[in-house]
Amino acid sequence: MTEFHDLAELALNRDNQSWGNLGYWKSATEYSDACRALALLLGEQAGLDSQSEVFDAGFGCGDQLLLWLTDFRVAEVRGVNLSRSQTAFARTKLAAAGFKAAAIVQGDINNSETWHVALGGNRPSHVLALDCAYHFPSRQAFIAQAHRQLAPAGRIALTDFMLSDRHRSGSFTHRLLVWMLKRSHIAETNIVHRARYLDQLRTAGFEEVRITDISQHVMPGFASFVRTSPASAKADWPARLKHAVTGRFLQWAYRRSVLRYFVISATRSGR
Repeated sequence: MTEFHDLAELALNRDNQSWGNLGYWKSATEYSDACRALALLLGEQAGLDSQSEVFDAGFGCGDQLLLWLTDFRVAEVRGVNLSRSQTAFARTKLAAAGFKAAAIVQGDINNSETWHVALGGNRPSHVLALDCAYHFPSRQAFIAQAHRQLAPAGRIALTDFMLSDRHRSGSFTHRLLVWMLKRSHIAETNIVHRARYLDQLRTAGFEEVRITDISQHVMPGFASFVRTSPASAKADWPARLKHAVTGRFLQWAYRRSVLRYFVISATRSGR
């Protein structure tokens, strides 16, 4: 069966790189560099260090797992990813680099049993979701599950889409957005205004919430790259179409102030 989340982004990367996010294009000009920059930004906002025990919700092909381990030198990495092909790729990548991949599992992030299998009874200090939470069946359920599983004073950190404050539901633009979300395997309920997103975090029990708009360094950069880079031409036709449509959609959503892209972090309250 064909997976929506597959290995299509491999064609955009340099050799031996397998990133799969939208990238942070503030100074980067190549896809692999931009993707790495977005991961670094997330790790910095999460406050990762050598004491961190990381649970990565949606780790793609494994490049970010290696970054947590090598650049931030975290104590442990565990994670769940929906894609079978990506999970197999990540396992091979980690093993080749000399890291244990047993705690990297395939499954649905909204299934509590999947968390149990990956965590093995441990409580991580950090839950990360790099450019993937909007694809979860329910981001709100994910946030609640993260709060239950995190250690006391643990932190959640994500990069994610929200509706622009200027965007209004019921308009033609909104109906077009809903149509695009459905075809992008994104639940409409995951795309909310900033105030609603903040409420979801606080309702789940998070505090010290920090939300930073990085849209200008993400959305137009990815759109420009897939439109002009020869790298995108290396992909097969379905992948090229997927990248082109994504790029055009992001350019439209940015220019029309429909969506904005943020890096978010928060601290678990309570015991």
